[in-house]
Amino acid sequence: MSAHQPKPSNESGDLPFAPTLRKTILILLIGFATPIIILLLIVHFISDETVPPAGSASLSTAAVNERIAPVGQVAVASSAQAASQANAASMSSAAPAASASGPAAGGASAAAATGGAAMVASADAGKKLYESTCIACHGTGVAGAPKVGDKAAWGPIIAQGMPVLYDRAIHGFTGKLGTMPPKGGSAASDADVKAAVDYMVAQSK
Repeated sequence: MSAHQPKPSNESGDLPFAPTLRKTILILLIGFATPIIILLLIVHFISDETVPPAGSASLSTAAVNERIAPVGQVAVASSAQAASQANAASMSSAAPAASASGPAAGGASAAAATGGAAMVASADAGKKLYESTCIACHGTGVAGAPKVGDKAAWGPIIAQGMPVLYDRAIHGFTGKLGTMPPKGGSAASDADVKAAVDYMVAQSK
């Protein structure tokens, strides 16, 4: 052996790639940690800004209930109530007209005005019930229901007579072409159902 042979070293600093490996590991750690630190700082900043201080008025039960309260209220009246309100409104408008005609017109004109107002209220109730319930089947011909305005389909039905139509509309009917549920599935009064039948028949003659 020669005296000038170098001694093997165990230090990693003597390896030719050691400085590059250290730099690569350091860059990876910094590159990984920097975005995480930035995201944590952003989250901390946002969360501190949106949380109200404890005991503030915005956290009170009344304030929370006010913020989550419904925007509007819905009042649903039964068709009998709607008909009586419409009837009362038409009666109140008919009463001034009857009193304006004077005593010379007599009781007959007042009775005619009242009867006319009741007929208008009944027609309005029939149209409203048709537009809210009956139109679902009779507007499109679903399940064999005759479409309003189709004179060919309504002709034989109208020929059976109004009492038969009223009975079938109020109590229901199962025929060759389909089924009519009682009152069309609504909770309307018998008078309103009859008014709706009158409306549909008038539109289909």
